[in-house]
Amino acid sequence: MAHALWRAVARKGDLAVDATAGNGWDTAYLAELVLGDAREDPGLVLAFDVQQSALLATRRRVDERFEQEKASRVRLVLDSHANLQEYVAREVDTINTHDGGVGVICFNLGYLPGKDSDKSVATKTESTVAAVRAAVFSLRPGGVCTVVGYVGHEGGAEETSAVEALTRTLDPKQFTATTHLVVNRENCPRLIAVHRKEN
Repeated sequence: MAHALWRAVARKGDLAVDATAGNGWDTAYLAELVLGDAREDPGLVLAFDVQQSALLATRRRVDERFEQEKASRVRLVLDSHANLQEYVAREVDTINTHDGGVGVICFNLGYLPGKDSDKSVATKTESTVAAVRAAVFSLRPGGVCTVVGYVGHEGGAEETSAVEALTRTLDPKQFTATTHLVVNRENCPRLIAVHRKEN
């Protein structure tokens, strides 16, 4: 469902942000949506993760899918997503983005998927809430921020609830915030979406 929301708003030439790169699947999908011609609508993707192994997996996935020039416009950031605002501000100033903001920002909370991943390294409520707050105010008009919250692991339900609480405080004249969940499945992930209105 998150991909459908991204497709509905993404434009070639946008700046897009994967705030939790993980294994790179969403990073590569965002790149498909926003990377255009290098001269007319170049576009850029920023992908954050605190684990070098995640960024290495993301780089491999991107390099397999795109030719070198486009792959170079997927920038990997070894840092917490709580600091995304400073990176976004720098990139918005250097590329010709639509309306001076980010088209799509996505979060997948929790830990890095995979049988060999370190499950003790997971997103934390405080930094996630700070990152989501920065993300929604970085959106261009018409842009969307999606957050997939996993409630089945320790701390996951609290983190997801904190993000939902933040989105409830957003000015309805500027933003539309929604939550989507499967109601007949236990511990189902929740999709939280925030759209910035066009005017």
